[in-house]
This record gives sequence, structure tokens and C-alpha cells, in this order.
Amino acid sequence: MQTLHTLIYISYFSACIPLFLTLSDVKKLKEPIIALLNILIFVAACSDLISYILIQKHQSSILVTNIYFIAQLLLLNYIFTLLLPNKKFVYTGALLFVLFTFYISLNIQGFAEYQSWTRTTGGVILLTYSVLYYRQLLITLPAQNISQYAPFWINTAVSLYFSFNLFLFIIANYVFTNLPADAGMLVWGFHNVNNILKNILFAVGIYYAGKKQEGL
Repeated sequence: MQTLHTLIYISYFSACIPLFLTLSDVKKLKEPIIALLNILIFVAACSDLISYILIQKHQSSILVTNIYFIAQLLLLNYIFTLLLPNKKFVYTGALLFVLFTFYISLNIQGFAEYQSWTRTTGGVILLTYSVLYYRQLLITLPAQNISQYAPFWINTAVSLYFSFNLFLFIIANYVFTNLPADAGMLVWGFHNVNNILKNILFAVGIYYAGKKQEGL
């Protein structure tokens, strides 16, 4: 259990890594993708802080995490409008997600409970964008060394995070409502590991942002 609590704290503070890299070179914020990414990371950090305070007061943080997931998906959706050439496809994905979220919230899983359906749908949408962007990278070859190309790392962070978490999104509501609290913490422990990895990959993307190699 102590290890799981430690993972929670590391997950919370992992957002500081990409934020610190941006603050060390604020010129990176001139790039729209990096600016949006930092907004996303800041919103995530605020969500984690509010959730932590609520949990310490023995109150539910589900409403906060539900709102954060929607904000996260819409911000990532905006980032993909800058990465993918077919913007109408990305806008359509965002619209379908919003409509589906309203339907789920009103008819299946309200905002007061963990919205596994919404998360699963959002994850599938973002993974679709991610695969399309990998395909675009293979076709256009926008950099001599793709491992030093910022959008590649940002896309990889999204791809790995939502790939690894997709199964957790599907089973989480059942685990949280039907199994002991220890089981719920174990499931969320995997999520925290994925979140740490995501923030590290975001940090790598921010580090390479603005390098001369980009766009060659």
C-alpha cells in the first residue's frame, strides 16, 4: 500500500517536469502546440491538487476527474487539429465525443459516478488520431531524425497513455463500485504509472521543441 501511495505522489509531481522545461525556455510557448500542451499539463496538475484535497477531506473527487477528462480530450483534440491535415475529421471527432458525453451523462453514467463509457470513447478517438499521425509521419518524413522531433514524442505520449489505460477505463467503474478499496487503488496505481510515463514523454517533446531540425 505504501508503494501505491508513493506512486500517487510521484504521479502528481511528474507534471512539474514538462512545466519546468517550458519555464526554463519560455520562447517555446510561441509554438501553439507547446502552449496548448502546457495548458493541458497545468489543468491536469490543478485537477490532481483539487482531487487530493477532496480525498484528504474524505469527499469524492469523481466530479473533478470527470470534468478534467473532458477538458483533456478537447485540448488534445485541438492539438491534433494542428498536427493532422484533415481538420474536419478531428472537429467531427470532438463533436461526436461531446454529444456522446451528454448522452452518457443523462442516460447511463451521471457526472457523480466514474464515467468509464466516456473515457473509453475518448480514448478510442485519440488513439485513432494518433495512428493517423504516425502514418502521416511515415509519409511526409518532416525531420531527418524523428526521435528529435517534438510532435513525435507528444503523439507517442498520447498513444501509450491511452493504449495502456483503455482497459482500465473499461473496468474501472466496476472495480470502484464492486470490489474492495484496495483493488481500486491497485487499478489506479497502473494509471499513475501511465501518467508518469506520459508526462516524461511530454517533457521530451517540449525539450526538442524549436530545434532547428524540425520541419526539415
